[in-house]
Amino acid sequence: MADTARPDLLELRQRDRLEFRLLLWGTFLVCLPIAAFSRLLPTAMRPFRCRGKSILGEAREAANTIAPFAFMR
Repeated sequence: MADTARPDLLELRQRDRLEFRLLLWGTFLVCLPIAAFSRLLPTAMRPFRCRGKSILGEAREAANTIAPFAFMR
């Protein structure tokens, strides 16, 4: 009987992984133009405090910081 419940758990985990990846990509796509625009601002006014990184690195770090909050309860 334990084997019948296990595929549902694996399916839920796969669905959660896909959901997190989609959310992470969506967040990255929102953060990317913000990081690009922030390069035009003085350093003190930048929304992301990732110094010494590329635009993609800044957007990726911001997305990795923001996305997990969607799964908090």
